[in-house]
Order: sequence, then C-alpha cells, then structure tokens
Amino acid sequence: MSSDLDITAGHGTDTSAAPTLAPHLTGFPRLPSDRPARVVVVGAGGMGSWWSREVVASGVAELVGVADLVEGAPQRVIAQSGVADPSTVADGTDGVELALEVGADLLIDPTVPVAHHPVTVKALHAGIPVLGEKPVTETLPEAISLLAHTQLTGVPFMVSQSRRFFRQVRQLRSFVAANGPTVLTSAFFSLFTEMEGYRRTQQHPLLRDMGIHAFDTARYIMDADPIAVTAQGAQPEWSVYEHDATVTATFEMSDGSLFVYNGTWNARGLPTYWNSEWRIGAQLGSATWDGKGVPVLGTEDEEETARLQAAVDAESDEEPDQIAASLIECVSALREGRTPMCEVHENLLSFAMVEAAVASVERGGRIEIDELLEQARVDAIAAEADSEARDLMQSWGSVREVLAATR
Repeated sequence: MSSDLDITAGHGTDTSAAPTLAPHLTGFPRLPSDRPARVVVVGAGGMGSWWSREVVASGVAELVGVADLVEGAPQRVIAQSGVADPSTVADGTDGVELALEVGADLLIDPTVPVAHHPVTVKALHAGIPVLGEKPVTETLPEAISLLAHTQLTGVPFMVSQSRRFFRQVRQLRSFVAANGPTVLTSAFFSLFTEMEGYRRTQQHPLLRDMGIHAFDTARYIMDADPIAVTAQGAQPEWSVYEHDATVTATFEMSDGSLFVYNGTWNARGLPTYWNSEWRIGAQLGSATWDGKGVPVLGTEDEEETARLQAAVDAESDEEPDQIAASLIECVSALREGRTPMCEVHENLLSFAMVEAAVASVERGGRIEIDELLEQARVDAIAAEADSEARDLMQSWGSVREVLAATR
C-alpha cells in the first residue's frame, strides 16, 4: 500500500461518491499525517480479533490497546494480532478509559450491539472519534440518540459498512449514475448457515445480521433512499433458529424504483457469496453481479456495452476492501478534516431499512420509513438521560430533515 490516501483515490471512478463535509464535524482537530493513528479496540470477541489484526497490518494505524470485560480476552486478542511486541499494547476492561490513558486517536467498537450506544456516547463526550461495527446500535431510538450526541460533541462517528468498499459495488454505482435512474433492483442471498450463539434465539437474525449489508449496498449503488417497505418472513421446520432466518422484503425508494431483497440461511445447495447476487434494471441499461466476480453490464448499444465491459474488466489491481478499507477511510477522513463515508448520519437510513422490514414482518403490511423514524425519535427523547441531547432531538423538524442537512 503506497499511502493511506490510496483507497479514497480509488473511489475516483465515481466522483459522486466523494463525501461532503458535514457542518458539525468541520471543527474537529485533524489527525497528524506524520504518524499512524493510535487505536484502541473495545470488544475482544471474533470481530475484535479481526479488527486488531487489521490495525496491526495497516499502514495507517497502530494498535495501542484492547479492552474487554472478560478476563484474559484482551491479552488473547493482543497475542493473536500479529503485533511485534505484545507488551507494548495496553489492556483493560473499559475501552474509553483505556483510550484516554494511552492517548488514542480512535476507538474501534466491535462490541455486542447492546453495548454500542453506551460505549459510543462515552467516547464522543471524551472527545474520541469512533469507528463502530454494524449495526449502529441495538435499536432505532438509540441510533437517533447517537445522532444528537454526535452533533453535540462534534466528534466523528463512522459505522463500518464494508460492502461499499468493494470495487464492484463502486462500478455498479458508476453504471447507475450514467444509465439510471433504476426501476428494479434485486439482491438474492442464499447460504445454508447454522450459526451458534445469540443468533439462535435472536429475533429476525437474518435481517439483522445480513440484511443491513444488502440494504446499505442498495442505497449506495442506486443513490436513493427508502420510503416504505413490505416484508414477510418464513421459518421452516428444519431451521435451528427460533425466529425467521428467511425473508423477502420489497422497498419503495426515493427515485420511484423498487428494491427487492430475498435472503435465507435455511436453503441447502447452490449457495451465493456473502455479498448476494444482484440484478439492476435502469432506464438506459442493466447490470448483474454474482457477488464476487466482475459485474456484467448491458445497454441497447452493443459498442457502448463492449466499451463499458472492457473498462470494468480492466480494473484488476488489488486494493483494500472490507474492514481494512473502512479503517483507511476513517483515518484518511480524520487527517483531511472531512466527514468519512458511512458517518452515522449517512448510515442511519440503512439501519432504518432493517428495523422497518422487521416491523413489517411483525405487524404485517406496509411500513413507512418516516413514520418509523418519528416514533423512534419520540422514544429516544423519552429514554434520553442527557438533557442537551434531549432538547436537541425535540428541536428537530424531523429525523429525515436532520439526515438531509448533513449530506
């Protein structure tokens, strides 16, 4: 990797993808560019271990601490991280306190979802930028609360929606920008999976674990936001999950098009990749992607189709993706004084799509996103312990207006 800016330069195939400055972040001090970002990881489970390895392998950051409530867990993650001298990495039980103690520039938060809100609020008010794992929080009201705390503190908070950093996703976005608007986009995910742990008993595990990836990807590719959704779940008798791990959801989008998601952990044979299989129908052309290889593009002009296909086929250089790219994007944004892609204001509607689909499955029928957002704001205000955050949320005209103002 030649520099920490390469990944943002790589997004140059689609200039519309460049994030714009959000007013509430422009005053945050820039991270020095002459040294790696000092990172503390809070949460020493599987994702915490992955993040720690990525930080150590990165050319933009260094691991200075790992925190977890489970005795011995931080030390285990540090030992497996690949750091040259494990004794140089601090450990503790409280990630924010540890970050303050070691002078960290960034807190990475792959804790369990129930911990996302308290950890992030504490870090923001301590002046520590946060790179969080999906989902942004456990509930939509908590996510809206974090919008308020981010605005109050002016401290950056990015959610790692790592599918956006696949080259193929950027190529599809560029294709839609040139040949759209879309009329019908579909994502099909089928992978027989019998996960252990909390997902066995989690409500709507497929939607909450996998749906967020496809929903955020669809918003990014289509450059459109959700208006409403109708969804239905299924629970076959052979499923090991207590709740539906098969779902279909149809979203009405802001450009007048439809986005359809079909996903299952229950079907055997002919698995898709984790990224789903995609088909995009637009005004001037269509595209398909198997979730791993090069997208297949098509227009009514054979010469134009051949030119477009040759261009995407030629883009074969290796580049960071997934959480490695999320880390580079976050550190680059902190150095450049700009809002990172997937900052919480930009990310919230992807999470709202999940919760709206859940509501549709549970209640039956069509769910309007704005109605769900406004009820979540009411609930967030009622639950908020911080008077300033509560007053700020009460002052908003609507959640949608707040999100639009920062884009």
